[in-house]
Amino acid sequence: MPGGDGAEVIYSLRNSDRLSRIISDNFTKAGQNVRKYYQRRLPSNPNQDYYYILRNTPNNESIIVEYGFADSTGDDVSQLKNNWEGLAEAVVKSLAEYIGVPYTPVSLENTHIVKSGDTIFMGNNE
Repeated sequence: MPGGDGAEVIYSLRNSDRLSRIISDNFTKAGQNVRKYYQRRLPSNPNQDYYYILRNTPNNESIIVEYGFADSTGDDVSQLKNNWEGLAEAVVKSLAEYIGVPYTPVSLENTHIVKSGDTIFMGNNE
């Protein structure tokens, strides 16, 4: 059976859903449909997270971001292929919003593409 369609954000039992909700909202604004954001409990011990990485990450704000499904029968494949930068930017924007710092989109205006022969030497050119 093919995979699902849309992004999922899974947050640990010890945390609130705030960061996951912000990421989900920014994914939607970036054009990706979102299946859900949620927590999942370990069946053998409902006090623990289902996912090993969440369960074994010490007291941090821990989330798993699934950008989409590679075997989706919906539009995930094209969205992931054509808009991966926009989705990655949505996560960065979400983190900035979550921790309360200003977000400035990446700009190539003040960048330099390194070419053969470039150097970072800053001394006198004698």
